[in-house]
Amino acid sequence: MLRTRGRRRRWIWVIVAVPVAVGFIPGVPHPGLQLFMWWVPIPPRVDVPAPREGVERVLVLAPHPDDEVLGAGGAIAEFLADGHQVLVVFLTAGDANTAAKKFFTWNPLNRPEDYQALGYRRMKEVGQAMRILGVPEDHLLFLGYPDRGLYALYTTHWEIPYSSPYTRMNHPFYRNSFNPQASYTGQDLLQDLTTILEIYKPTIIYSPHPEDTHSDHRAAALFLRAALSALGGELFPKVRYYLVHSEHWPTPRRLVPTLELSVPARLVDQWEWYSFPVSEAALEKKLAALRAYSSQRLTNGRFLAAFVRQNEIYAHDILTGDVLNR
Repeated sequence: MLRTRGRRRRWIWVIVAVPVAVGFIPGVPHPGLQLFMWWVPIPPRVDVPAPREGVERVLVLAPHPDDEVLGAGGAIAEFLADGHQVLVVFLTAGDANTAAKKFFTWNPLNRPEDYQALGYRRMKEVGQAMRILGVPEDHLLFLGYPDRGLYALYTTHWEIPYSSPYTRMNHPFYRNSFNPQASYTGQDLLQDLTTILEIYKPTIIYSPHPEDTHSDHRAAALFLRAALSALGGELFPKVRYYLVHSEHWPTPRRLVPTLELSVPARLVDQWEWYSFPVSEAALEKKLAALRAYSSQRLTNGRFLAAFVRQNEIYAHDILTGDVLNR
């Protein structure tokens, strides 16, 4: 009996030690980053879908995978249920999440191959989440720009390529990147976004709020305004700003689907806000889609769950005066 227990303990140590040891081999991504997801396909690279006539053409701009669900998951489900067209554009792969990287690897070293593998994992999670909401794979665009680096692209690396301190890359390297010939520069990101807008011709755009406390979110709003300006008035979409990050918000930070999402006090007077009611069916899809983001739930689950509420809130673009009539 004692020998049997001893053998079991040794096997447990082997099972734990081998993945950890493999994670220290240079050039080899840590196997823990693909835990429970090795069989899930990565969404393919696709071209900008042709715009459909007679429906709303909704474009959701997401700095990182999961932002689209947090800020507009209910709206996405409602638009699709009504037969409208929805395109989701991911500016980054969310590959700079140090908490998730440490959780899955148990490795204190900041190895670029681990952050690159994390990006692929998050895109796999995108595929699962979007299937739940009903967004087809050919309506998912992955631009592959640097997580935590978008504001630098807009301010200090407009022409000179930025090198990510996480992935150690200076160009969209993921195999499903929308424009693999691009570099990590503001002008290339602007060109990609302008191309997408010009082809898809959205009638409604959901964008991160310009006063979101996360720099990538603020940069996304700046790039969107620059892209619309570059088109010289060819497009007049309704721009709806969603908020994800704000100090001590939302409250309470847990799953309370019976409550409504409120506007942070610091932004109440500066913007005109609108509350979008989320149906019970759409709310269930939003919760299930958020649960598909397993790498984020394990490190920040209570925060994600706090966005599953009776409503979603948006501010209109001050420049366009959009009144958000859906």
